[in-house]
Amino acid sequence: LGYLQSDLHHLPVFVAIEKGYFQQEGLAVEVIGAFRAGPELMSAFSAQALDVGYVGLAPVITAKANSTAHIQCIALVNTEGSAIVTGKESSGKSVADLKGKVVTIPGHATMQDFLLRRALKQQGVAVNEIKLLVLKPPEMIPALSRKDIDAFIAWEPYPSKAVTENAGRILMTSHQIWAQHPCCVIVADEAFCGKHPEMVQKLKSVHRRAVEFINASRPEAIAIGVNYTGMDGKTVAAALGNITYGGALERQYVAEYVDFLRELRYIRPDIA
Repeated sequence: LGYLQSDLHHLPVFVAIEKGYFQQEGLAVEVIGAFRAGPELMSAFSAQALDVGYVGLAPVITAKANSTAHIQCIALVNTEGSAIVTGKESSGKSVADLKGKVVTIPGHATMQDFLLRRALKQQGVAVNEIKLLVLKPPEMIPALSRKDIDAFIAWEPYPSKAVTENAGRILMTSHQIWAQHPCCVIVADEAFCGKHPEMVQKLKSVHRRAVEFINASRPEAIAIGVNYTGMDGKTVAAALGNITYGGALERQYVAEYVDFLRELRYIRPDIA
């Protein structure tokens, strides 16, 4: 099993590990490492080094559509949980005020890339009217503090960390941009699913239990989040307010995202 490093969206798997849910379901799970990015985790699937992973929907669709990994989604991990952040001294009141500004995303074809473009379109701003750069989320807050960039969009807990560090303020949450949008999913190797359908059901059960724990035992869930992300409790608590765990992966949302990837040629235009 793999997941993304310091990604609070993956709190359910952190909870499952800490609470022993995998063992209680009779699953012997080996965590092979925390990956730094979704495409890196997809490469591990391509190399048949992973059976199951917690990862963003964006790299999953891209890998699946381009046939670089033979995987399938088995559960939705969370919805929403990203935000556009601007400098604390910025006078900007809306996304329209980002015209001519330097704005960073964590990568092309990411959910954050899509959310930013969607927000700009909603405000009547063309992408070429901003200076769009790629930067890893851990580097975004220092860059914002130094005023090397004017704004960024990232997943939690980085937006909340910018606020608690008094480095920035949230300009727009992903809930405001695209309400209830899917974000991270649990994916599994297709061959693994075919050989071990009972394990897939147990993995889903573990995920449900972890989500229930997060909702029912927030203080302990925050402590686990602190342990796995390295962020402080105040930041993790604030970030959790922007993330919804659980739910079902809705086809209409996935189709809209596929259209975006197809339009920008991140995936083949003939992908249905």
